[in-house]
Amino acid sequence: MKKGKYGLDAPAVVIGYFTSGILLSLIGYIYLPSESWMIYLGVLCLLIGFYMIYSSKIGKYKMREKIIQRLSITGEEISLDVGCGRGLMLNGIASKLNSGKAYGVDIWNGKDQTGNNYGALMQNAHIEGTETKIEVINSDMRNLPFADDFFDIIVSSLAIHNLKNNQERKKALLEIARVAKNDCKLAILDIAHINFYKKILTKQGFIIEYVDQRPFQIFPPCKVIYARKMND
Repeated sequence: MKKGKYGLDAPAVVIGYFTSGILLSLIGYIYLPSESWMIYLGVLCLLIGFYMIYSSKIGKYKMREKIIQRLSITGEEISLDVGCGRGLMLNGIASKLNSGKAYGVDIWNGKDQTGNNYGALMQNAHIEGTETKIEVINSDMRNLPFADDFFDIIVSSLAIHNLKNNQERKKALLEIARVAKNDCKLAILDIAHINFYKKILTKQGFIIEYVDQRPFQIFPPCKVIYARKMND
């Protein structure tokens, strides 16, 4: 399967690391040659910048396949990608579907990812051959436009943490729980607030099956929650 173009994650952060790395290295080399720590710090910033580029260009594709494999998709499911961005997870899941359908929701914030918009998502769907299997809606994750108990699979990747506080994140998680069918499989990849997510999901009838603590494919460091809704 051809791979779409999914942009550079957190571009401002990547630029910040490279800028800091270059400046610290130059200052240390020119003005403080006896203070090697500054050069080391500069090199560290540069390495982190390169790691983030690896994460965006290679690592997140590997992470996508890892998550999809663990979800054990049969091909008949109705799925939802919460904060679908340029469609990495949405198209990956859609490619595994037969009679099923993959939905995605987002409001497309360009600060989170370069070229983050609906047009880029649909272009990637065309590249990956999933256009007829997806439906994408411009919608806030705190007010999902779906009926209760609608989805067999729900995923969210590097999205929920962008909400401004835990009260808003709770609204999104409650909406996820509302639209999830009993026995729905859930995977949330994020860089923060994982214990808070677990607490809210557990109260909504989800069983936390596994937490991938340090998937090295993604930087900044993140975790993945795998859960299943078991109300009945």
